[in-house]
Amino acid sequence: MVKIFFFLVGCSFFLFDNISFANNNVTLNTIASELQQLRDAFHKMEEDYKAKIENLEEQLAGQKTEKELNATIREVERDYKTRIRTVEELLGNQKTEMEQDYGAKIRTLEELLEEERTRSQEEYTRITQRAGTETRPFFYGTKGSLMNPDVSIIGDTFYHFSDSKFGVGEFTDEDLYLREVELAIQGYIYPGVRAEFYPVWEVEEGKVGIEEAFANFLTLPFNSNLLVGRHRIRFGLVNPIHQHYRDYVDVPLAVQNLLGAEGYTDDGINFSVMVPKISIPVELGFGIFDGDKPLAEEEKEEEEGIRTSQIFESEPVEFSDHVFLAKINTNLLILSNFDISMGYHVLWDGNSSGNTAIHNGQFSLRYRFLNSWSKLLWQNELYVADDDNRDITSKGFYSFINYTYNKFFDAGFRYDWSELGTNDDSHIWALNPIFTWHLTESSYVRAQYRYGELESSISGNSSVNEGFIQFVWGLGPHAHSLEQ
Repeated sequence: MVKIFFFLVGCSFFLFDNISFANNNVTLNTIASELQQLRDAFHKMEEDYKAKIENLEEQLAGQKTEKELNATIREVERDYKTRIRTVEELLGNQKTEMEQDYGAKIRTLEELLEEERTRSQEEYTRITQRAGTETRPFFYGTKGSLMNPDVSIIGDTFYHFSDSKFGVGEFTDEDLYLREVELAIQGYIYPGVRAEFYPVWEVEEGKVGIEEAFANFLTLPFNSNLLVGRHRIRFGLVNPIHQHYRDYVDVPLAVQNLLGAEGYTDDGINFSVMVPKISIPVELGFGIFDGDKPLAEEEKEEEEGIRTSQIFESEPVEFSDHVFLAKINTNLLILSNFDISMGYHVLWDGNSSGNTAIHNGQFSLRYRFLNSWSKLLWQNELYVADDDNRDITSKGFYSFINYTYNKFFDAGFRYDWSELGTNDDSHIWALNPIFTWHLTESSYVRAQYRYGELESSISGNSSVNEGFIQFVWGLGPHAHSLEQ
């Protein structure tokens, strides 16, 4: 029984063991199958992820190229926007300059139209006055006041200092001078005929003289003009201009030594006409004057029997008999704001025994800065005097440059060189810096320094340092500065 029991138990154990082993084999196969499936799934996932990564890399590469294109496009847009702004600025500046230029031209045309309107009104008045046989014509001054001329007064005061007696002609001492007080009376005595009268009180000399008194015929045929009476001879650039209109305190040495410090004023006529039917403006002029007097009055002062004088003697030219004037001037407009002026003038007397003549050559450049008060003037004059009686030829010239910064300030520089009139054994040269402050249209303060050297074969060489502080004031229309 026991044997049967153990037999049965042994059989059972054997059977159980076989069944477990069989089950174990099944489990391993399943696991291997699942591992293979997992391995396959992993490979598939790996391939899928590689494909996705490659796709993403392609997308990223495409996105990078697009960004570069966008950056390039933006850079091009910025460049063209900059260029467009630059072009717009240039066009704006050109538009502004054109507007200003045309505005100036329009103002000039308006002024010309106003002058033509005034002339037409005067012509209409003259015609209507002639038409009325019982009506006596009326004459008006410049400002339209019935029978009342324009009246002006100008005072010229300056302080002169010097380190020697070598001075500027009539002013050799350190002192304050009221050089002159000028009265100007101007008006129309008939349409197209203007009268001007300038009595001058020379304070230092204590006398009153008539600087100018003439009638000016303005509307003669063929665009001509006639001056009749006493006037500053229209010779050269300096002599016709009153002292208070000049750009310096003194007188250029060439003018002072050959014409005298006061210049040349005489009684006579001066006729000028513009040459018609040519492309450039050319003025021809001719004059005849009384003459027969020196161009500078000789004033001799005696002190203890010894004549006082400067260290040099300047002897201006003396004319005998009537004096004649011939001249030609031209002005070339190179640009609307740049012009060149040239001219040749000659004065000579009718003395049959031996003529005296003074020749003048002039050359000027003017440049006006557009849309500005600023302008630049360069002016040059050469004088040559021939005295046949003494067989002497004297020369002199000056060169002057002046810069106008605005309507209040200008600065200039002048170089002078001149022989001493009929005393051609000596000559003098000088440097002159000049500064002017215009207080108003009719008043200014001017400072001028002058360094000069006299070279003489008789008295040797001398030098001088001089200074001027000038104050010019004026009341009335004649006191206003002339535009150059």
